[in-house]
Amino acid sequence: MSRDQSILEAAARLFAERGFAGVGVDALATEAGITGSAVYRHFSSKDEILATLFDRLMDTLLMRMGDEQPDPHAELDRLIAIHVEFVLANPELTTIWQREQSTLAALYQRSFARRQRLYVDRWIQALDRCYPGHDRSRLATTVRALHSLISSDLSRPANVKKMPGLPGYLESMARATCAALSDYGG
Repeated sequence: MSRDQSILEAAARLFAERGFAGVGVDALATEAGITGSAVYRHFSSKDEILATLFDRLMDTLLMRMGDEQPDPHAELDRLIAIHVEFVLANPELTTIWQREQSTLAALYQRSFARRQRLYVDRWIQALDRCYPGHDRSRLATTVRALHSLISSDLSRPANVKKMPGLPGYLESMARATCAALSDYGG
C-alpha cells in the first residue's frame, strides 16, 4: 500500500470517528505509521486530504452509475442499488460525506459541488422520469431523503450492519420512499 493510501485510510477512520476538526496531522501520521512531517510530503494540508477523500468518494459513485438506463424504473432501481452498495461498503467515507461537506475548504468546494451535482442530477432525472410533474425542489428533497435513509444505519453496531438481507431491505425502503411521490401530485 502506498503512503498516500495509508494516510487516506487513516484519515477516513479518524475523520469518521472524531470529525475533521477533532483530528490533527500528528494523529493522522501516527495512525498511518509515519511522522507528522512525512504527511506534508504527500499532501499540502489536512484540507487537501479531506478533499481527496471527497474526490475518491464522488469518483467511485460517478463511475459506478455508468450509462443511463432507457427504462426509468430500472435506472432508479440501479441508482438505489449502487448507493446502498457504496454506503454499506464505505461507512467511514459516507459518514464523512454526510458530516463534513461544510468543512471542505473553499479551494475545493466548487469542484466537489459540481461533481456532486452530476450525481444528484442523475437521481433527479430518474425520479422525474418515474414520477413526472414534480418541481426540481421536491425531487431534490426526495434525493436527500433517500440518501439519508440509506445511510441511517451507519451509526448502529457492526453486527447489525451485517444483518442478512440489509441491502435488499434498504433498497425496498428507498423504493417505497420514491413511491411517496405518487401521493403528491406535481
